[in-house]
Amino acid sequence: MTFTTTNHHQLRSTHQANLLTLLTRRLEVAKASHNHQLVTALEREYEQLTSVTVTQSVDNWLQSLWMSFAETLSDWTRVHIQQTVDSQGKPSWYAYNPQAGQMLHTDSADEMRRWIKQTYWKR
Repeated sequence: MTFTTTNHHQLRSTHQANLLTLLTRRLEVAKASHNHQLVTALEREYEQLTSVTVTQSVDNWLQSLWMSFAETLSDWTRVHIQQTVDSQGKPSWYAYNPQAGQMLHTDSADEMRRWIKQTYWKR
């Protein structure tokens, strides 16, 4: 099974929340039982778990920032193609290749395909 980054992040957040809930409950029981040794151990575990959360939050923020930057770069270099249809139902295409600085406006789908092969795929 494959998870997207968003699903992976959601799963990690849900798991972390469940761990904190369980840990909080265990801490309450240890305090009610006056088990000071267990309270100390659980408090240390809580500190470790929440410090990992802060580190993961920073890591997630940096990863999100990088992915946004990479997507922007990808958009800047991608060939943009737009199809329009006039009032009589006749299609036309506009294309722009930012890497080559070339554009095309045509009524022919075949001409559009040839242009893409020549300018983008360099065939």
